Amino acid sequence: MKKIILILIPFLALFSCKNSDTSGFTVSGTIKNAEGKQLILNKFMPKSTIALDTVTIDKNGKYKFNEHTPAPELFGLQLDGANGQIIFIADSLSKITIDGDTANFRINYTISGSEDSKLLQTLYNRLDKAYESLDSLNQIYISQKGTGNLDSLVKTVNEASQKIFDKHRKYSENFINEHPSSPASIIALYQQFGRNMSVFNLNDDRDLFVKADDSLYKLYPNSSFVKGLHEYIVNNPPMPTVGNKAPDIDLPSPDGKNIKLSSLRGNYVLLDFWAAWCRPCRAENPNVVKNYKKYKKSGFTVYQVSLDKTKEDWVNAIKADGLGDWNHVSDLKYWNSEPAAVYGVRGIPANFLIDPEGKIIATNLRGPLLGQKLSEIYGY
Repeated sequence: MKKIILILIPFLALFSCKNSDTSGFTVSGTIKNAEGKQLILNKFMPKSTIALDTVTIDKNGKYKFNEHTPAPELFGLQLDGANGQIIFIADSLSKITIDGDTANFRINYTISGSEDSKLLQTLYNRLDKAYESLDSLNQIYISQKGTGNLDSLVKTVNEASQKIFDKHRKYSENFINEHPSSPASIIALYQQFGRNMSVFNLNDDRDLFVKADDSLYKLYPNSSFVKGLHEYIVNNPPMPTVGNKAPDIDLPSPDGKNIKLSSLRGNYVLLDFWAAWCRPCRAENPNVVKNYKKYKKSGFTVYQVSLDKTKEDWVNAIKADGLGDWNHVSDLKYWNSEPAAVYGVRGIPANFLIDPEGKIIATNLRGPLLGQKLSEIYGY
């Protein structure tokens, strides 16, 4: 059975109200071998799929839907008993024809009346082929893993898999660059190459996301589909890295007094994310203490942000590890820590070295790397 490729849209606040100037569109066609079956017209929303209407396919395999949309949105045809849905894009006044077959319903269809939907079909077909190639490699691995050198087999399969991924990523990048004004480009941005493996991500591929947003938001500001991309970009600003100004942090210390990161300007500051429950963090703390003692008279200090859940655990760890000589802050929100989200911290320990002007000059200086960088700065 052919595997279904899902293209996921991030959870966003995309909902918009319909207004009085919405216009109708139609989608109709013929589905072979489907007499008497139920066909559902779905609309894809950020958190759910809405069933807009259901029709019974007549004795000639024909069906027709009439719906309304003020701007391009993402829809699907779901056939009773068939695997997957036919995904398409409809705009106001669209007259779309989709002909299919109950056999391989999601794949075996033709579409006319919507260039955006034809582009989307092409994209899905390419993704299917790439996924089939990966599946073939997986079958080779399964059939051969007990017959020879496992390390060599794993290396060969991984390298071949990476080539397939890279080829599809390049195709998708070209697709977006060639069609920045098509809503189909949004689907290209949100592709998942199998489970939990995104083709693109906003942090590393922001230029592609922004290119599509700049074009589409001007054309279709009333589309929830398009607004979703826009809001996704706006609500997820670039994660700070080397060369960027360090976003300010203003959180309470253990004694309840708020301390701003920016209040330490004029010093080299190690912004360090840690927690009492984090063993690697606790193992790294002596290294931070050693370098702090060596360079504090030269203008080096530490600003530690804890991802602890309770004040008691946080304070006890500060005392136990001898960290009381520098600034400590926390919102005690664990992985929901707001500064951690701003800095893109997904694992701890994590640190950022900030210069006297407030610019990030290095990241993740653990072990000997911290001392090497500070020696380079201070000359001893």
